[in-house]
Parts: sequence; structure tokens; C-alpha cells
Amino acid sequence: MVDVSHIGLRVRDLNTSVAFYEALGFSEVKRLTVPDQMAEGLLGLAPPIGFEAVYLRNGGVVLQLLTFSGYPAPDEPERGMVGAGLTHLSIAVADMGAAQAAVTAGGGGVIADPGGGYACMVRDPDGQLLELVNEKVRPVR
Repeated sequence: MVDVSHIGLRVRDLNTSVAFYEALGFSEVKRLTVPDQMAEGLLGLAPPIGFEAVYLRNGGVVLQLLTFSGYPAPDEPERGMVGAGLTHLSIAVADMGAAQAAVTAGGGGVIADPGGGYACMVRDPDGQLLELVNEKVRPVR
């Protein structure tokens, strides 16, 4: 049997991103710093790496927020829905208005909202695309 351990998300500022995701219902469960020697072997990066991670949990999902102080995240085009690879993280919310307010208060933004309170697309402070879906209409429970 194989279980998904976590979803890793590179961020620019751990504390900003932790606060953002906590406002959307995640809870911090662990912080760690990975020594450069171990990170070098795992990631293929040359020291200094400065690998730090925070693990957040929401139900059965674990989100790993990670940063490398020795490798600042470059500015890149925002990832969209049409490229191959991970397109978005979907988060079920009880109150769409409150969730949208938490997104904007946390440094993110609402980028598409068709109305009706069923779902919308937002970006986190680093530009990661997220879908907020009303928990009453989420496609899978």
C-alpha cells in the first residue's frame, strides 16, 4: 500500500505562508531544518542551502512549506491551468466570503469568481493557484 506523505510547496517567506494557510484551516504540526550535507544529497544543490520546512495539516492532507535561504526563489511567470504538472490545490471551505477575505488579508488575491458562492480561484502570497470550493458542492469527500 502507498500513502501520500505530503504536498511540497516552495515559498519565499515561511511565516507569511504559514499565516496564510492557517487562515484557510491548516494547522502547523512540525518545523524542521535540514542540514546542508543531507539536503545536498537529497536535492542535488550545493551548500549553502538553508533548507527549512514547516508541515501543516488539514484533515488528512499534509502541506509542506519549504524554503532554501541559500537559493532565493526566482521571479517566474505565474503558473496557470493549461501547463502540464500540478495546476492547483483545492481547499473546501464552509464560508466562501470569509475564505476570500482571509486570502486577501493574508497577501493573496481572488483572481476569478463566477459568483454564487460555489467556487473561485485565488493565488497565495507567492502566486500559487488555489481553488476554494464550497464544502457543500465539493466533487469528492
